[in-house]
Amino acid sequence: MAFVARTTGKGIRVVTLQGDEQGKAPFFAQPVGFDGRSFWVARDHGCDTEKLLHEACHWLVAPKSRRTLQNYGLGPNPTRRVVGEEEADNEEVTTMLLERLLAPRFALPLSRLAKPDYNVYRKTNIDWEACEVRAATLFEALPG
Repeated sequence: MAFVARTTGKGIRVVTLQGDEQGKAPFFAQPVGFDGRSFWVARDHGCDTEKLLHEACHWLVAPKSRRTLQNYGLGPNPTRRVVGEEEADNEEVTTMLLERLLAPRFALPLSRLAKPDYNVYRKTNIDWEACEVRAATLFEALPG
C-alpha cells in the first residue's frame, strides 16, 4: 500500500463491500478498483498484493489524460470506456508486463501473476515488442 500511495500520489480506501457491490463500479470483476481519485480495496473480498500492484501498474501505464477517469477509461463498462479494443489490449499487456518487473520487489512469485494476455479482447491486437519496451521504460523510471 505504501508503494502505491507514494508512487501514484493517490489515496487508498479500504472498504467492506455490502450486498451486491462486487461487480459494480469501481470494482467490476476484481476486489480492487480506481474511481478516478483513489484506489478502492475490498479487504473482505480477497484483495491481495498482486491485485493492488496490478491496479497501480494500470495507473502508471495510463496516459495522464486518463488518470482521472474511473478505471482509466478502460474496463467492462462500455459507457465509461474511452479507448478502442486494440489500445486497451496493448495497455493491459503493458500493465501485466510492468507488474511482472515489479513483482520481485514485493516477493511475489511470478506464478501468482496472471499471464499478460489473459484479459484481452483479441490476442492478435497485441504488439508484444512495443509493450515490452514500454513496460521496461516505465520500470526504469521508477525510484529504486
